[in-house]
Amino acid sequence: MTMEERYKAHLLPDTTTCYRYLQAGFGVIVLTFLAGLAVLAFPQLQDVYDVLVMPALFVGLGLLLLGVGTHLHIMHLNVLDMREGDSDH
Repeated sequence: MTMEERYKAHLLPDTTTCYRYLQAGFGVIVLTFLAGLAVLAFPQLQDVYDVLVMPALFVGLGLLLLGVGTHLHIMHLNVLDMREGDSDH
């Protein structure tokens, strides 16, 4: 079993997981933005928002990067697989 086959066997069932990471990351960022809008309506929550905004954005961006990286890795494995298929003919 080649490296591409081994990694592809583990990653291709996870294409929906890759999409879920993107959704979760975007959701965390949108919720952080909405919490910022809520702080405008309730200024007494400013201290809580200041503590939570930076970690929430790091988590959201991390999930986005994980989803994009996994997607690019799967695309790269597909290109390698197509190149191997072309060399057989």
